[in-house]
Amino acid sequence: MAPQPARDTLVVEPTAHGGRLVFYRQAADAAYWDERWDAQPADYRRARAGHLPLHQRRAVRRHLRPGGRVLEAGCGPGHFSVAMAARGFVAEAVDWAPRTVERLRAAAPEIRVWRGDVRWLDVPDGRYDAVYSPGVCEHFEDGPQEVLRETLRVLRPGGIALVSTPCFSPLLRTLGRGAGVGGAGVGGAGVGGAGEGPVWLPLPPAGVGAGAFYQYAFTPAELSAVLRAVGFEQVRAHPYGALATVLEFTAAGRAVSARVPRPRLRPLEAALDLSGAAYLSGRACLWVARRPATPRVPRPAAAPAAELSTTRKDRSA
Repeated sequence: MAPQPARDTLVVEPTAHGGRLVFYRQAADAAYWDERWDAQPADYRRARAGHLPLHQRRAVRRHLRPGGRVLEAGCGPGHFSVAMAARGFVAEAVDWAPRTVERLRAAAPEIRVWRGDVRWLDVPDGRYDAVYSPGVCEHFEDGPQEVLRETLRVLRPGGIALVSTPCFSPLLRTLGRGAGVGGAGVGGAGVGGAGEGPVWLPLPPAGVGAGAFYQYAFTPAELSAVLRAVGFEQVRAHPYGALATVLEFTAAGRAVSARVPRPRLRPLEAALDLSGAAYLSGRACLWVARRPATPRVPRPAAAPAAELSTTRKDRSA
């Protein structure tokens, strides 16, 4: 394997990607995820008691009813699935990393877990009351649309999608401008100071320095628009992780993070998110969207490319 960059390269590419923040590190393929989760042994004690992080807990309480069938699509260690099973849901989970799938099967035999691709799920249309996508669709360089269309297909009419990705927050955009990122995505200085932290640079020539495409970070408005375009309705964005952006992307925050164990900061993180600070500095965002209860009737003037296709036959034509 070729040596990987020691840190992310962050790029704003308004022409190529509509102003998304792009992370270059290494390809997030199945081998990458197996290696990542191998290095982080999973502890399911809290999940078996039904524990969910604050942003998930609020969405589940508001939008889902126990007893429904829920899929965690791109499950990784599967803490969400284990917690949802403990809360009385019928939980299923899929991931494309083989060792990760086997570990979750062994840890939670009560959950149906299988290996598969979240863009082409081997399940019938309308199977699930809810689908949770935990930081998955941002890792596809072609964009999130294919993952989101498949999510729409496997939801029942009126079913709920919970989609989490990194957030390109107002604070992060401000830090980028301060580092020299202009409208064309041209920078050069590190966000946290020379020689440390993420670096904002224009897209380098292929194979030079920055590593492979890793992920996007979306603004709440951008991914909301994508969700609506593929056919979802009642789309709501809920940023979270207000403190995480400060800890990761600023010199002062990294100094605090180096001195204070992260568990001790959790009450502060929760308080900031509850106060609404995440709308300014959220590290991630959870989108809640509904599959329409009745199919949309296409407008006569609509272009064929804009029409939603929810069957496997249509999508493969």
